[in-house]
Amino acid sequence: MVNYMLYKKEEFFGKNGICYTLRSPELSDAEKMIAYLKATAEETEFGLSYPEEMDFTVKDEEDFITNYAQDNGSIMISAFDGDRLAGNASLCCVMDRKKTWHRATFGIAIRKSDWGQGLGKKILTELIAFAKQAGYELLELEVAADNTTAVDLYKKLGFVVYGTRSLSLKLKSGAYYDELLMVLNLK
Repeated sequence: MVNYMLYKKEEFFGKNGICYTLRSPELSDAEKMIAYLKATAEETEFGLSYPEEMDFTVKDEEDFITNYAQDNGSIMISAFDGDRLAGNASLCCVMDRKKTWHRATFGIAIRKSDWGQGLGKKILTELIAFAKQAGYELLELEVAADNTTAVDLYKKLGFVVYGTRSLSLKLKSGAYYDELLMVLNLK
């Protein structure tokens, strides 16, 4: 297992011609990260949280970035359009136990205004490469079954569905979403 690696700063041009800068988040990004997390939670029902549940402070977010950076086998990749945070993803070990060191999981969200630009695919491709380099054998995720755009992307990248968690997400309206359990074998 490798130690945390800062993602090299890289430019990526979206399908719309926007030049995104991909890099690991820095402590100075904490306030932007909170605004981004609240915005993405507001833009889609497929996330795990509502915006009002994100009551953490800038200091909390700085601590999260610091703690994450010190976690073995982890990486965060943020995508910026100028100074605006357009997307973010993080990958880490499923559980820090010897029996599960070979398994990683990740989360990703892209701002709605940046959907369809290839940004999600680019970030996921980089996460997969890191996971392989870090020595992980399996990359796992959970996704709302109704989020067909994300499911299709994951399948294009080689992930397969291995199960369904019925009624996994309950919305304020009382409606439910099932979650698909997906995995990518990296061996």
